[in-house]
Amino acid sequence: MIKTVSQTPGCDGCPMQSLYPTNNFVSPQRPNNPACDLNRLVIAEAPGEKESKEGQPLRGPAGEEFNSLLKSADIPRDGLTVINCLNCQPHKNFFPTDPKARTYISKEQAQIAVDHCIKHHVDPVIRERDWARVDLLGVKALRLVAKIKKGGISKWCGRSVDIERAGLAPVKGMPLYHPSYLLRPWGQSKRPVTVIHLKSGLGQLPQFGN
Repeated sequence: MIKTVSQTPGCDGCPMQSLYPTNNFVSPQRPNNPACDLNRLVIAEAPGEKESKEGQPLRGPAGEEFNSLLKSADIPRDGLTVINCLNCQPHKNFFPTDPKARTYISKEQAQIAVDHCIKHHVDPVIRERDWARVDLLGVKALRLVAKIKKGGISKWCGRSVDIERAGLAPVKGMPLYHPSYLLRPWGQSKRPVTVIHLKSGLGQLPQFGN
């Protein structure tokens, strides 16, 4: 059953809940059964309309592109855990911290909302086990999860990075182009290298600091 953000305890106190209490909460997608679990976490950006309706991440056009990338890389989606940095659909699909989002939320409240979602919904998933790998789709995940502030996704794509976890050992992250970027004419040339990075083991790639 899909819950709204007003029905989701972890959303209490978030400015997005106050602004849009009837927004659906998009829960993480989990592997179908333990036998197919790859111990691999994928973190995308935010739900779109289809994701909000279905209550699952990466189900719209970007999700279809993601599925196509996985197929090319011979990775079963059913073996992945998938979550967003923001777990409810932002107004007009403007991520709260983007400048265009100033039409519905202040810069200060936007940062509070994003930090709240990371703390109450994303960090617990990152901390729940020692992930073999965390795929960071796009610059939002790069900034908010890996805490990398300098350089865009084109600089960090395919580089192994540490994702710190207070009191726990870090897990390895892999920044990748977001599927929505690859759908654009100027992003299509990056599709082959994204498939390679999806297939590559983290041990095969150079380790970089933040």
